[in-house]
Amino acid sequence: MGIQLVIFELDGKEYGIDVSAINGILRARKFNIQTLPGTDKSLEGMINLRGNISYIFNLRTKFEINEKAISEESKFIMLNANNSTVGCIVDEVTDIVKLNDEQVQATPDFICGNGDNYIIGIGKIEDRMIIILSPEKLFAKELATLQDSVTN
Repeated sequence: MGIQLVIFELDGKEYGIDVSAINGILRARKFNIQTLPGTDKSLEGMINLRGNISYIFNLRTKFEINEKAISEESKFIMLNANNSTVGCIVDEVTDIVKLNDEQVQATPDFICGNGDNYIIGIGKIEDRMIIILSPEKLFAKELATLQDSVTN
């Protein structure tokens, strides 16, 4: 069966998200991010995308990686997740790959034991290892908190 992934880099490491969850890839520098006070620190802010508000999350903050300014290579990967379109800032989108089932190793229980883990597997291509992320689980907590704060 296999999976097709959009590969991106954060701090020199490779991550992948199923291509079917991706709504678009945008140049981060083309947008002005409006911050929202009092929200989760991984929420960078919001942008106006084709007349709709889209929330942008910073994966470096979420993954506790050193912060880095948005550069020419930085991209927003727009995801369809939890009935919303949300974006995440990545250092660079590098590749689209198709992996067969033998190239994907399931995440062991000690990593995903708590049920809300957003790492769904590790992709292997020769000597590369790609951390495969679940778009549905990646920002589930933050989106739930955000929706609570917007409705209250």
